[in-house]
Order: sequence, then C-alpha cells, then structure tokens
Amino acid sequence: MAVVLGEALRLGVLEPEDVIRYASPSVLATDLPPALVAKVLQAGMIGGSFSPALVVETLGADALAEHVPLPVLWGCVQEAADVVIAEHPLTAASSAKDVVAPGAVRTEGDLPEIEVLDG
Repeated sequence: MAVVLGEALRLGVLEPEDVIRYASPSVLATDLPPALVAKVLQAGMIGGSFSPALVVETLGADALAEHVPLPVLWGCVQEAADVVIAEHPLTAASSAKDVVAPGAVRTEGDLPEIEVLDG
C-alpha cells in the first residue's frame, strides 16, 4: 500500500486532501503512535499552520500505510481509481452502443469498417 499511495501522490492521482478526507484527524489520532502524532504537531507548530499537505508530507506514505487501517486507505485509492477510469479516453470513447451483451450476435451492419493496409 505504501508504494501505491506514494506513487499516486507523486503522479497527482491523489492529493493530500484526498488522503486526509479518508484518514481524517480522528483516524490519525486513534491509529498513529504517539511519536508520529508529536511529529505532525511539531511540524505544524514550526510552520505556523496545519494543512493536509503538511500532514501527508510529514508522515509520508510508508508511515500512513503502516499505521492507517488498510480499508481506510483502500477507500481513498479506489475513489481515485474510479476518477481515473471515468476520465480515461478509452472509457469516454466507448459507449453503450459499442457494448454487446454476452451471447449476442452482431450483424454485418453493426460491425465497424476496418481499412486493410497493404504493406
């Protein structure tokens, strides 16, 4: 989960706000060990403010994956994956008319035209 979370954050598929929406302050306060809670508090006090970015950067993907319950993080990853799938060009290009029910037979008029190139 640490690799998935880290790469999703690095690529911008997930934003720190997305992570904190799932791994909320109450989840973090309950599931993080005291030393990590202190680390986040210290970072916020030094910086003068708290933000999702500060919390996620301070903890890092490894600590989040180690201490936050897997279903919490998986919910965050699943939501991001749903958005990526919905916005993907191949998803948008396909439509209900392109879907054939299992066992259905396409007629010649339903088939796309294919240009054969000699090479």
